[in-house]
Amino acid sequence: FSQYASEALCASLLPKVPDPDEARVLSPSEIQLSPRQYERYFRFHLEAEISHQEQENASYSLYGHEGVMKLLSDKQAEVTIEVPGLREYSPYVEDDDLVQLRQIRYDGATGLIPSVNTAFYSPYPPPFYPSGPWTEIIYNARVSAVLRPVEKLVLRVDGMTLQGTEVLLNHPPNQPLTSEHKLKLNIQFPVPRERYYPMEHVLPQIQASLSQALNATYREDPVEDEEGSSRGSSASEYWIQSMLFPTEADCDVQADMQLGLFARPSFDSALNIEQRVAVENICSQNYGVVPYLISGPPGTGKTKTLIETALQLINNVDNVSHILICAPSDPASDTLADRLRPLLKPHELLRLNRPTRGFTEVADALLPYCYVSNDMFSLPPFHQLMAYKIVVTSCRDASLLMYTRVTNSDLYTVQQNLHRTIHPTDRAPSSKARLHWNALLIDEAAQSTEPESLVPLYVVAPPSESHSLLFTPLVVMAGDEHQLTPRTSSPHTPLKRSLFARLFARPVYADHPLARRLNKSNPNLPPSPPPTLQAAMLPILRPAFTNLVSNYRSHPAILAVPSHLFYHDTLLPAAHPPSANRLASWSGWRGRRGWPVLYHNNPSPDELEADNGGWYNPGEAVLACTYARRLVDSGLVGAEEVCIMSPFKAQVRRLRKLARSGKYGDLWGVNIGPTEAFQGLEHGVVVLCVTRARRRFVRRDLELGWGVVGGGGEMESKMNVALTRARFGLVVVG
Repeated sequence: FSQYASEALCASLLPKVPDPDEARVLSPSEIQLSPRQYERYFRFHLEAEISHQEQENASYSLYGHEGVMKLLSDKQAEVTIEVPGLREYSPYVEDDDLVQLRQIRYDGATGLIPSVNTAFYSPYPPPFYPSGPWTEIIYNARVSAVLRPVEKLVLRVDGMTLQGTEVLLNHPPNQPLTSEHKLKLNIQFPVPRERYYPMEHVLPQIQASLSQALNATYREDPVEDEEGSSRGSSASEYWIQSMLFPTEADCDVQADMQLGLFARPSFDSALNIEQRVAVENICSQNYGVVPYLISGPPGTGKTKTLIETALQLINNVDNVSHILICAPSDPASDTLADRLRPLLKPHELLRLNRPTRGFTEVADALLPYCYVSNDMFSLPPFHQLMAYKIVVTSCRDASLLMYTRVTNSDLYTVQQNLHRTIHPTDRAPSSKARLHWNALLIDEAAQSTEPESLVPLYVVAPPSESHSLLFTPLVVMAGDEHQLTPRTSSPHTPLKRSLFARLFARPVYADHPLARRLNKSNPNLPPSPPPTLQAAMLPILRPAFTNLVSNYRSHPAILAVPSHLFYHDTLLPAAHPPSANRLASWSGWRGRRGWPVLYHNNPSPDELEADNGGWYNPGEAVLACTYARRLVDSGLVGAEEVCIMSPFKAQVRRLRKLARSGKYGDLWGVNIGPTEAFQGLEHGVVVLCVTRARRRFVRRDLELGWGVVGGGGEMESKMNVALTRARFGLVVVG
């Protein structure tokens, strides 16, 4: 990356990278989330998260485990291993992660392993091995493919040979060698520290900007704490602070009612009024220098809104030439690129991938929009990279732009230093600064940790020393803070709270008169949208947010409960009636005719697995599979339209085993998994097994974060995900 930067941009013209804050923080009580302690705060919690993940990964170690080796060359082999729990991200493994293999000697004929002390097989004496069962070789393998549906990893192992693995010792003489060889292995999953490097490296950059804003001499009342306070006029040097700690001083005031007309024709004619208002507000840039937040509950079209925003900005807004669009994961980023693809040519849209990502993960239709060099994904040449109108990548892979020094700050500094070098007697250019990156759009922002979101934020951040910008970069985030939080190993870390959720809790959003949470909920009345602007409210801060309210996914009866519990009765059912009413005639419903919601009380007791201590409920599993079978047999729904979920992994394993058994026939098409695996997905019918739903368990499970019953924190988010996946049928067993 440094070579790329040196070749594309003269290294001597680049600004110095700030040094990290090396001060040790021994306790979280010593620090708080504030502009002054921002770097220390997140550095401490990142280190704590890594430590917790190391403990968690140690519990996933496999001993005496079988692997299948296939030689690729005389110096490299491929090993395939089965990893229990891989489907549920336990362990969490990605392409190119490190997996350590320690081979164990064993007799291929008997399958027996020599004793460490006696070096004897029982009952057969083998050759004597001075080191016992170990070959004394540790292989650092790299993951080349993650096959989650079948829970298998394909590993690339350099230096693994037939001689080194002692395969020939067990091979019968005078017989040809087979292409595959079975090995016995001890397997460990080290924490990939490089996954955290971008977050650790961006923190000093962010802290430098925050510190500069705090030290500004003309700041009337700088922000000092999490809550924020009124402050003086803002300039480009306060941009980072305004993005992370926005206050009323960063917002614009609306004094008049708008006419309600849209200045720009939509690329997507199916947009509703809330979606169009969001796009219009963002393109008008009339709300101040703060992040614009799109609150998109399930099925309300937040990604569609973000795509329209990108197209409008790049085509119809002056001085917007280049946009960075990110999402927390590769699949979500692929979805964004795929939706943009029909309207942009390969020289206009880049799907930027890290070099270690596998080609099989990317859809064929997207490959023309990726840059490939030496048979791997790569960064395009500098002049080509600068020409793309839109770059789509994951939040983490946005670090490629940071490391290659093509951030707004770096590019601006190079431009200024080059001008001074060529014209040493001239003053600095008098014209307004034109930055390369004009906007950052983040989808599914509530699933990204705050340090992850900082990486693309820093890429588009204006240089702090520039006081006059032709166009101030925009930041737009779309997400739902009431669904699953960012995935972490530690259950109670502050990293669970995304930047999106933290911003929405700040007074400038949460206390705005048009905030969703201020809707007066009444269970006896139909749902209603959030408050609307009235002339009597003026003057008012222009809202830097939009609440999406039209749900295009679920039947009104399915939508009613999550709308009341999580969204203050603001969700309006907008699903197409023929689709939403597909199961109205099913005989299994017990409530009002045509209401496709059923709650089945399950009296059977919960049980605990003997080996790995997971909770499951046999009676509940039987009921769930029975309902799935009845639904499929009705002919009203296909097996692939039904899913069964549970928050407990042991129950998921039992459900899969039971559903695939002969007792329930062909239910292989039914999707069965843990609740969190269904985030972002939808199914025609959802069968939810709550497991451990008895009153006496609720308090303890709430403390441990188990299950979906009890409310609060991640349990509430899981329940919301479970209830909002269904389109036309919901069965809850518990």
